[in-house]
Amino acid sequence: MKVRFDSSKERRPMHEQGVKVLYGSSKRVAFRLRWYLILFLVLSPLMWFAGNMAYGAFVVHAPAQLLLPIIEVRARDAAQISRLAVRDGDQVKKGQLLVQMDNPEWRRRLDQLNAMSMPSESSSSAVSARLKNVLRRELGRAQQRLSLAESLLKDGAATHAEVLSAATERDRAQADLFSFEQQQYQQREQPGVVRDIALREAEAKSLQDRLQALRVVAHEPATVVDVLVNEGENVGPGTLLMRLERPVKPSIMVYLQPADAKYGQTGQPLEIGLPDGTWLDARVQDSADRTRRLPDELREPFSAAQSGLLVSVAVDGEFPKRWLVDHLTLKARFPHNLPHLLAWWDDVRNAVVVADSNLRHYSAF
Repeated sequence: MKVRFDSSKERRPMHEQGVKVLYGSSKRVAFRLRWYLILFLVLSPLMWFAGNMAYGAFVVHAPAQLLLPIIEVRARDAAQISRLAVRDGDQVKKGQLLVQMDNPEWRRRLDQLNAMSMPSESSSSAVSARLKNVLRRELGRAQQRLSLAESLLKDGAATHAEVLSAATERDRAQADLFSFEQQQYQQREQPGVVRDIALREAEAKSLQDRLQALRVVAHEPATVVDVLVNEGENVGPGTLLMRLERPVKPSIMVYLQPADAKYGQTGQPLEIGLPDGTWLDARVQDSADRTRRLPDELREPFSAAQSGLLVSVAVDGEFPKRWLVDHLTLKARFPHNLPHLLAWWDDVRNAVVVADSNLRHYSAF
């Protein structure tokens, strides 16, 4: 559609169908503004694209992410939280108790194994011990009766037959005790019994170690950030129990495009943008030496998965405490150096010259 501003209304804005009107000039301005607005709306995508290209010639933008030195404490096995020894914000020392857990099933099995344990050379089961004590008491009483009979024989109050009967009773009690001990010894020496005892002892030792491992302690000084479980709660293997923050400076990771690898050199200045629009001066700590897939939260809308050069950055000075949030999305911008900008301008100018010469060449034909 061709837009023209030289119609009869434009030439004679104060007349409407041959009649002079007072609002003609305002209608002419409104007429122009309407078409300017339409042109602006049509050209706005192109203007936005051209503005981004021009801005990108001076500044390199890259997504960034704040990474706090977080320690995640997870459950190794299925258990029940029996005690929480810390709360959010607590300062913990190395070796300090964090969570005490328990597994009732393991503890019941351990009690069963202890009850089923066979007697060894130094100890016996409760039943065997009681029977052995009974036999020993019988032997003791028989020995006392024999001593009494011998004493009475000396005094003439007992006969030799009574002493012989007491000695026979003592020998029988002693034989019963020896027979019981021999039976216990034979039972312990049987291959199947020895194997069962070894298996039960190994299982009991394993359960004791696993129950001991349910006592979670801090391996280094840290601050409790989040406690994610409650006392009495059942947790499974790998369940996140709490997060601890190590007392070290947070790191900022910038994902550079491979074409901008020259900006990932150690000492390169840049600016880090916070969510509130504040920009902090920063410098590259370590040169880009590896690539990593861009996290989903850092991708632009409708963009495909891509990888970037991972660059470690540190801000100059103290990072604002209110923005110390793990995996916080940030922005990074690197200023273009002048030689590269001039080289880019020379490339653009040469391209224009080549296109103009080609156009003149084809126009000649």
